[in-house]
Amino acid sequence: MRKETNKAPAQSEYEQHVAESGGDYQVSTSKYQNAVAKVLCVLAAIILWFYVVGTNTAIEEKVFSGVPVAIENLEVIESELGMSVISGYDYTVDLTLQGAKSELDRLSVEDITVYVDVGSITASGEQALEVKTSLPSGISVVKQSASLIRVYIDKSISISVPLRVEPHYSIESAYELGIPVPSVETVNVTGPAAELDKVAYALLSLDLGRINKSITATGKPILVDETGAEIESAYVKLQTGEVSVQVPVYTYKDVYLAAEYKHGFYNASNVAVKFSPESVRLKGDPDVLAEIDSVAILIDEKKVIDDGVLNANIPELENIENVSGITTVSVSIVHKNTDTRTMTVDNLVVLNPDDLDYMLESSTVDVTFRGTKQRLSLLNQNNVTATLDLGNIVDVPGLQMVPLTITITNALSSNVYEIGTYEMGVLIE
Repeated sequence: MRKETNKAPAQSEYEQHVAESGGDYQVSTSKYQNAVAKVLCVLAAIILWFYVVGTNTAIEEKVFSGVPVAIENLEVIESELGMSVISGYDYTVDLTLQGAKSELDRLSVEDITVYVDVGSITASGEQALEVKTSLPSGISVVKQSASLIRVYIDKSISISVPLRVEPHYSIESAYELGIPVPSVETVNVTGPAAELDKVAYALLSLDLGRINKSITATGKPILVDETGAEIESAYVKLQTGEVSVQVPVYTYKDVYLAAEYKHGFYNASNVAVKFSPESVRLKGDPDVLAEIDSVAILIDEKKVIDDGVLNANIPELENIENVSGITTVSVSIVHKNTDTRTMTVDNLVVLNPDDLDYMLESSTVDVTFRGTKQRLSLLNQNNVTATLDLGNIVDVPGLQMVPLTITITNALSSNVYEIGTYEMGVLIE
């Protein structure tokens, strides 16, 4: 009988390594293998660098369309020749440029300068000018759509055109917009004669929004033709900037007529005054009208001889319009608690600053006074004076009428006054 023995199966190199390393497995490499790997990485990086550099520095072409053509040295022909360019501002060209791809990729139309130079022009008319370019270093023009452009040169003149204001607004029914008043009536415009012939007027459009009082607005006008279309010309220059405009707003108000007494003798206790009509309609600025409660009718008590009706003018108020159509008013005057007294005054005072030779027509004058009975009874020759001033007459021989000034010289003067006007004949010798 064969005797069998238990033998452990043979282990692989991996299993043996795991057993010896406590479960960790590491691949062992040689120094030669490490060196080869590093060389390969360096070669790959070098190849990638050469690829990138070669790609970005490769010479390519790129098309730029619609590049605007600038006009240089305009100030030269404007100052030295008094001319300006009529046509040539709206030209564009298409350019095919050549350069490194990286440079072309960064380039935009704004980096490209295309221009013509009018500084050497010496006469008006049509001129053919060479189109020139200014490009970043390393960029060149391969092809351009135009090598010459034509511009037209003409003399620059200045004209004055009327200014019109066009307000846009909303307003309540109680208010009314007046006529806007701009700070200037005309504006100055400069440019070529052919272009200025198209200008009809300057238009200032104002957006006022919702308004209920007078305001001041500002805006910049535009130039328009006969049809009202805006003239958008690079050749025409409006010399006026912003314009201020007074925009009046009006409203209406009915106000009563009220008596105003010139000398202060009338009051509610001694006179009753009534007006016909009693009120008038006014038109004006809302803020101004708000401060007006009545219109004063001036009454000169010394010219009202007795009870009755007189006509008085309704005064004009500053910046206020009387829209009632009424310019005069009937004033009914009834005196109360006063009487009149006529007295012969012989206390005459003559002022004669020029030492004229004269003779008075009379030595007395009859004067009528108004006041209470008690006050009137106190009048006498000692407190009443009639004065003639010869300083205002002409030194010519003959009879001249000179106004008399009546003066009450004591406390009665605040309650008693003369009514009517008085004069005396003076014979100049």
